[in-house]
Amino acid sequence: MVALDGQEMTRAILLALLLGATFVGTQELFYDPFIVPRLARWQQVPLLWWGAAFVPEVGVAVVAALLAQRAREWVVFCMLGALVVTSLQWLAGLLNEPGHHKVVEGGIVHFGVQFLVLSILLLACVGTIRLVRFGVRSHATV
Repeated sequence: MVALDGQEMTRAILLALLLGATFVGTQELFYDPFIVPRLARWQQVPLLWWGAAFVPEVGVAVVAALLAQRAREWVVFCMLGALVVTSLQWLAGLLNEPGHHKVVEGGIVHFGVQFLVLSILLLACVGTIRLVRFGVRSHATV
């Protein structure tokens, strides 16, 4: 088995940390002030706002998918990215941030389930982008 070299591992770690920073930034600057006050009913939040809330995170996933040289690199990014985001939500719950109490109350089971779900979502997003990139490159050579 071939391991990731130092540059690939550093890139995956930095992109995972960027994903965490993007998550916190989006949460503080967009989700909490604009979406949370309208959450009495989810229909009160315009659909484009929901999309805008996730565009920065999807952007980081797209960059990770395009920069990855090997599948191992983007799998490491997905696992570390999910771990960073889940840990940040856990930390927010420990610091009594509004809306994050259930994260701590759920214990390790909630942490594990959230990590698993985020990992699968990131793997699906990055894997789809890699597949599209492969298809575009294959079609261009024909």
